[in-house]
Amino acid sequence: MWSDNETTNDLLGFQVHVDLIREVITDKTLLPVTLGVFGDWGSGKTSIMHMLKRDLDPESHTDAAVKERYSKIAVLYFNGWLFEGYDDAKSAILTSVLAQLAEHKRFGPKIRDKAVALMKRVNWMRIAKLGFSEVALPAIAAYATGGISAVPSLMNALGRLTPATPKDPASEESDGKAAKDLEKFDLAKLVKEKPDEGGPTDVRSFREEFQKMLEKSEIDSLVVLIDDLDRCSPERIIDNLEAVKLFLNVEGTAFVIGADPRIVRHAIAVRYSGAIKRTLPDNGQPQDKEGNDRLITDYLEKLIHVPYYLPRLSPAEIETYMALLFCMRDLPGAQFELCVNSCNAQRRANRYRSFGYADVKAAVGDHPLPPILEEALAFSSAASHLITDGLKGNPRQVKRFLNAFFLRKKLATVANLSLVRDDVLIKLMLLEYAEPKRFRELFEWQAAEDGHPKVIRALETVSDTQAEKQDEIEIPTEWKVSTLLRWAAMEPKLADVDLRDYFWLARDRLASTFTGLSMIAPAVRRILDGLLSDGRRTASAQTARDLSPDDLAALHELLRQQIKRHPTDKKGYDAFRALVETGLDSANAFAAAIIAIPPAQIPPALHSDIVLLQKAQPGRAAAFDRVLKQFEEAPETRIGRATKRKR
Repeated sequence: MWSDNETTNDLLGFQVHVDLIREVITDKTLLPVTLGVFGDWGSGKTSIMHMLKRDLDPESHTDAAVKERYSKIAVLYFNGWLFEGYDDAKSAILTSVLAQLAEHKRFGPKIRDKAVALMKRVNWMRIAKLGFSEVALPAIAAYATGGISAVPSLMNALGRLTPATPKDPASEESDGKAAKDLEKFDLAKLVKEKPDEGGPTDVRSFREEFQKMLEKSEIDSLVVLIDDLDRCSPERIIDNLEAVKLFLNVEGTAFVIGADPRIVRHAIAVRYSGAIKRTLPDNGQPQDKEGNDRLITDYLEKLIHVPYYLPRLSPAEIETYMALLFCMRDLPGAQFELCVNSCNAQRRANRYRSFGYADVKAAVGDHPLPPILEEALAFSSAASHLITDGLKGNPRQVKRFLNAFFLRKKLATVANLSLVRDDVLIKLMLLEYAEPKRFRELFEWQAAEDGHPKVIRALETVSDTQAEKQDEIEIPTEWKVSTLLRWAAMEPKLADVDLRDYFWLARDRLASTFTGLSMIAPAVRRILDGLLSDGRRTASAQTARDLSPDDLAALHELLRQQIKRHPTDKKGYDAFRALVETGLDSANAFAAAIIAIPPAQIPPALHSDIVLLQKAQPGRAAAFDRVLKQFEEAPETRIGRATKRKR
């Protein structure tokens, strides 16, 4: 299995993105600049941040000219999610940036006093809310304990270090020097005790003092990497972006912000819902969507100067990524490095070609490949197109998919299911993720037909038959789509395989399938949270209009689960209703969710909601006819009595 954490080990070929972003943010003629690294959840934004941080560190280079080039660039890292719990987002980011500058090993000694003075000014700007100790010092502590290892003295000063681990005797001398340095400098103490300078301040004077501090430090460029912004609440996202724009965006600064653009747009819609509220005319159709979207886009462009969108991986890139993951798993370290180096050389020569079995063989030379690796590389080649379609070219989901596969494989071993084949298991899991509804259907068919569903043989026959003869073979229409036919054509063929053991392994997922909550994009979850909130429902329904058909279907499924778990709570029904009112194609999904609930558990007020929806949305009225009929057929229930009174 593989770790699901960010890394600087570039198996995706993302160095080209890092190089481009680095060229932009180190070009003095373009500064100040705010660059957005935009991509879906799991697309590799955080890894790019860490690779940027590594490449901008002069200690990462051996060439004297390169070291000199980066010696006057200060790189800071800010994780917005770490500060989600603090009362003032602007104060948190300002204090964190100032604390990191004060602690910087190259520039800190020159500007430490000024940085502390500016921290006090941050306190003045928020004094009306809470005491300084409730944000500024905790913010410093969070910064110090948030994985930034270059500030040991600060962590010691705040008493946040974990117990010391045994050290090599050779390091005792450097430890002693660090202890002496700590005696000389205690940032937390300075912040508490240093006299206030200047009292209350405003945006302009803070920016001027911040600019002077950078000039005094002899920093040519200040690069601030802001990560995990899309994990924050909508209010926090906007506060962080506005803090950068208002207070820190001065000459010589570059801000690189990693986020899912859908979540940022949603945050703007929520924060300024009053200004961009979409009204509905009598016919129930949304109006002025383009105008409202333009407002959101204009505001986003004021905050982000240069948007850079990470592309989804192509089938060739997915095959290469999987091949390198398998090489990492199955080869010794030295041989794996040979493969990585060979792959990087191939990328430079031809970015459209995959790195597969023959390339791995050539890279390791005379060393034989383990049989398990040969099988994995063959699978990578055969399945890359389907995996790319099913997982939307998302590297994190590819890794999670492979990890889920190995968990099920281990379960098969523990359960003594000796006949379970890896290739069959993976093929069924691809269907499970890419087409969850079809996967459920296949489960029902195989259960009724002793593990050998006839539809599989028909599908495989269709995939092997000339196009003009395919209509002669009887299979459900929903299965006659290109992705499913390509899936059926993949090896291994399943017509003669008993599928019962494979579906037994997946029994924990048959209720929600592999696309359960853990695989839902954060943008969809964020919209779900807003739809279930009375104050954010309208803005969230508007944002849902930007979802892809797959993401909208996932949102429908989450709302269906919400209603199923809490059938008497009206929030789930109101959320669905808001989607329909906004003009989305959600009426059939809403009706199906209601029909699945026993009438006795349905809130009686829902009858009026459905009637109003039918009047406002005449084109979708038929979707709710069956719902109203179900209400009428349950006269002994509250919803039935409400229906009778309204007739």
